[in-house]
Amino acid sequence: MKTITLLWTMVVVGSLAAATQASEVEQLKSDLVGQCMGGREKCWKFQSVDQIKALTIQKKTEDSQKRVYTIALQLQAAKAGGKYSADARVEYMKAATGWKIKQVGLLSIRKVQ
Repeated sequence: MKTITLLWTMVVVGSLAAATQASEVEQLKSDLVGQCMGGREKCWKFQSVDQIKALTIQKKTEDSQKRVYTIALQLQAAKAGGKYSADARVEYMKAATGWKIKQVGLLSIRKVQ
């Protein structure tokens, strides 16, 4: 009986962690809209959540005033546009109303199709 209870607890905890990660990914996608990453030569402006085909959190660090994500992205500008794979660093700062993006740093971007 203890084994079943332990297994059930592990399943519930795993499900909660996956749900938290999913909502964190959706929040990141939403927060990126309107942001720009990169410089003069290689740049990406997030115009809608639909441009972000996939987003994976590779690393996350956090303290009381700052939260930093390293993410991998699959991007597509328009249906006829090319597809891109990118890595970025997203830095949030604590504000009076919650967490706000301070900067989005482009680590790499490459055309995949």
